[in-house]
Amino acid sequence: MFSPAADRPVGHVCRQPIIGIDASRANRPLRTGVEWYAFHVIQELKKVVPPSFRVVLYSAEPLRDGLENLPPNWESRVLKWPPRRLWTQLRLAWETLARPTDLLFIPVHALPLLGRTRVVNTLHDVAFMPFPQTYGPLERLYQIFITWFAVRRAVKILTNTEFTKKELIERFGAAAGKIAVTPLGFDQALCRPAEPDALQSVLERYNIRQPYFIFLGRLEAKKNLSGLLRAFRSYAEKGGAGDLVLVGKRGYGYEKEHRSLDDMPADIRKRVMETGYACEDDMRFLLSGATALVFPSWYEGFGIPVIEAFACGTPVICSGTTALPEVAGDAALYADPNQPEEFAEQMRHVTTEAGLREGLIAKGRERVRQYSWEKTAAMTWDELKRLLRGSCG
Repeated sequence: MFSPAADRPVGHVCRQPIIGIDASRANRPLRTGVEWYAFHVIQELKKVVPPSFRVVLYSAEPLRDGLENLPPNWESRVLKWPPRRLWTQLRLAWETLARPTDLLFIPVHALPLLGRTRVVNTLHDVAFMPFPQTYGPLERLYQIFITWFAVRRAVKILTNTEFTKKELIERFGAAAGKIAVTPLGFDQALCRPAEPDALQSVLERYNIRQPYFIFLGRLEAKKNLSGLLRAFRSYAEKGGAGDLVLVGKRGYGYEKEHRSLDDMPADIRKRVMETGYACEDDMRFLLSGATALVFPSWYEGFGIPVIEAFACGTPVICSGTTALPEVAGDAALYADPNQPEEFAEQMRHVTTEAGLREGLIAKGRERVRQYSWEKTAAMTWDELKRLLRGSCG
């Protein structure tokens, strides 16, 4: 919060500054990582934006799941768009042309193609550049264009890690001073170790038996699903105990990645199960009951499942590449995503080495203290209000 400028001319009339926020992705009923980011940042911004500012939430449908509960200085504006596609680029663009705000924040996805409003955009990663094979050709071209456009159009870019900041500078020529790093958080109300009785009830509902390793995220090529399945096969063939539980929706390249499961011996294949999308209420139980989270992703701009596992008291085995070492520090075991056998070996270590699992849990609990949605929102608000400095408020 900042006070009126001391040198404001006598008789100057203050106008309440207006911040627009694209809430369309936050408002989706089945959210994944970046959509949860948008949801939680909006919810936390409600607590820190002072009444001297107005905030408008734009969405294609009426707000839900608590987003509709607005402070007095906030309003919801539902922008109908029957074509459905290109809502942000065209429908939101028209709205900001017709009724511009002082600042527009796009936490997920593309910027409007036209508009008179200054824009802040969060760019979460550029995986489509180093790993083009994990995207469809048209999707990759689209991602390249919207990132290139954002780097040039936005007055400020937010990103989740120093790694992604460096990627944007090197691959898209972004100016370093234009980028602010605002690390992600986790839902502290949900992500915590589960109570034994409740845990058992949830596992029974999903037909999951302990011990098991868990993967959490979209089941797609970018997440290296085939490498995970090969790692589990190697682990199981050498006598490793337990199952592998895959939690998440199917994504691009799933069918090709899934062939590694079809090639497994029947006795190992039956130890792999998919739950599909799991609601947030169940997530902490599925994580808490696992021997470890195995996360062999080719590329991550952050990796929310890693800190969620830390918060639930679950060890993490993840790729030692991209942003994951920056996020996890010394609290995880690392392996090369190109080497499934390295992941299999780490899985064996966590199940056989005395004290290793307990040590990882303790380190994870310490590491996760660095992250919260409150901190993310506070840092985000700091960047937004810097751009509004000089406005009345």
